[in-house]
Amino acid sequence: MALLYQVEKAAIINVILSKHRTYHMDFFDAIKKRRSIRHFTAEPVKDEDLRAMLEAARMAPNSHNAQPWHFIIIRDRDLMSRLRDIVSAAIEGQAQTGSGSEPLDPSQLQRQKFYATSVFDAPVVVLALTHPVPSPVPNTPPKADSGLQSVSAALAQLHLAATALGYGGCWSTLPLSWARWEVEAVLEVKEPWTSAAFLSIGVPAKVPRDVPKKPLEEIVTFR
Repeated sequence: MALLYQVEKAAIINVILSKHRTYHMDFFDAIKKRRSIRHFTAEPVKDEDLRAMLEAARMAPNSHNAQPWHFIIIRDRDLMSRLRDIVSAAIEGQAQTGSGSEPLDPSQLQRQKFYATSVFDAPVVVLALTHPVPSPVPNTPPKADSGLQSVSAALAQLHLAATALGYGGCWSTLPLSWARWEVEAVLEVKEPWTSAAFLSIGVPAKVPRDVPKKPLEEIVTFR
């Protein structure tokens, strides 16, 4: 009877959980299957799934529990198109003038535009913000890097949660490299906040290819 009770209880829990997620996979499977996805289907991201991803981000480790993050969730297609146009125009303008680098040839220009704007092809785009973390020691500067490290941990957990729920996405800083001030102006990002990265979220349009990873022996030193 006790075993039957446990089986029935597990079945009930699974039914409850199934209402809050589209898909679920083992944690280590999610890590192995996470990829940078740049092509998406038109299928929307369920609200309950998006909230689950954001909950995963909210629970991330961070400096002094300051939780120095804020997430702007973009689902408006007109706003995405506007951001895409802003980033694309910035790339074209700087490519023509060679601002900060050598002028880009046509193939380089198209490549930069694709990698910088494909993030806006997803049904949902997240812009992660952070701010410097106040130092726990009086009269010392705030810890700017701690804020960035903290929001990066939150983004990683959000990305893994998206993978576990059957979605995909791409963590991208390239749009900000080309048009940070323009993007922040449109999205009304105010100091002390600053944009850290975009993360696109959607259903992958195709199975991503495997990517090579360095073996543990090459990246780990035991002492």
